[in-house]
Amino acid sequence: MTNTPDRIKIYTRSMNGVLYRKAMSLCRLPYPKVRLLHTTADGYLRQLLADSSTDWVINIDEDAFVCDMQALKKLIAYCIDNGYDNCGMPDGGVVHLRDGNPLVTNPYFNIMHTATLRRHIDPMQPAEPPDPSRFDKPELLVGAYDFHATNVEPYYPLFILMANRCRTLWLTATSHHDGESTVLCNHLGEPFLIHTWYSRFYNRDQFHSRRIDRAFKEACNGQGVAYRSPLLDAVVCSTLRAKSLFVQSLVKVKRKIVNR
Repeated sequence: MTNTPDRIKIYTRSMNGVLYRKAMSLCRLPYPKVRLLHTTADGYLRQLLADSSTDWVINIDEDAFVCDMQALKKLIAYCIDNGYDNCGMPDGGVVHLRDGNPLVTNPYFNIMHTATLRRHIDPMQPAEPPDPSRFDKPELLVGAYDFHATNVEPYYPLFILMANRCRTLWLTATSHHDGESTVLCNHLGEPFLIHTWYSRFYNRDQFHSRRIDRAFKEACNGQGVAYRSPLLDAVVCSTLRAKSLFVQSLVKVKRKIVNR
């Protein structure tokens, strides 16, 4: 990686410690990792941007698993060497799960030059209209989208400011074979990350829990990493899943009684 600055951090907004530890075990970069708890989606981004002790931030969700470290390193170097201030997947038009504004890069993964962003945007300033002319990758838009959407998510105003005023690298992505996850590609079209979405259902919904675990194992295999869950994590997962199954059983019984 060329011209890599020293002041880089990895930020994650995390509500699930088990998922966080799994995701970070695959994000094998030599930078400090910051886990933020109990924060809103837009509040998290404001905290991230306000960190004056760093110039670059790699923002990654706890249910986003790096499957190719070399492809990720190429992307980081490309953003730094070519002066991009933000990069990520357009929030509309690329995968079937998201039909919002392509100017917004969905915050499940971003590389941000926060030193530049702090100079050009004020996270507390009023929202401004999106400028569709700033989007320079029309070939990525294969599905539904809306360049005029401004309030799909709380973080929209902030990302619209970034797109309007700073330089963005929009990345392509494909739908994973599980039908729900997203496979994100770098600037060369090389897949490097699997984002599973629905982390709030992990250990609470059998379908999503198993799907997320399969995606994690796939990412481990992609990197040649053998991951062994800490004993405490295994106990936590088993307990939560048993509780979820018990609650589901109670609901089924209640329905049967009510329908008699």
